[in-house]
Amino acid sequence: MKRFIFLATLLLMPMQALAEITVEEAWVRLPPPVADTAAAYMKIENHGDHDVEITGIETSIATSPEFHSMEMHDGMMHMQKMEKVIVPAHGEISFSPGGNHLMLVGLTRVLKAGEHLMITLKTSDGESTMIHAEVKDMRGNAGHSSHQMNNNEHDHHGMHH
Repeated sequence: MKRFIFLATLLLMPMQALAEITVEEAWVRLPPPVADTAAAYMKIENHGDHDVEITGIETSIATSPEFHSMEMHDGMMHMQKMEKVIVPAHGEISFSPGGNHLMLVGLTRVLKAGEHLMITLKTSDGESTMIHAEVKDMRGNAGHSSHQMNNNEHDHHGMHH
């Protein structure tokens, strides 16, 4: 009987780890039709007692999805690939416009406003969390000066990696 309880506990552990992570406010900025990249944003919360390490991203919409950090160095914004993302225990990490983000590199097709994309986050313990992210057209939602900044903030040609 003790062996059965132990095995049952082991089988339930991955389900408990998966339930610790929740993703909210996931969305993708609609890129221009000729773009081969798009930026995705979200808030990842960890409700568990241990840090969770996100080590991979899978999606059919991009050949190379990558988390990127944004940092200011010498008066210039630099974008750098994040090999892993740590979501602290009982904490959260946000990926938002002008800051850290998920870059969908190598889009496999043209995106359409209003469609929902499937993105899967993989953790170091082998668990997966599926995200539904809506594609949003933000071109009409900002004033001229912030609109100009938003259109350029994820241009790989203007950034240093």
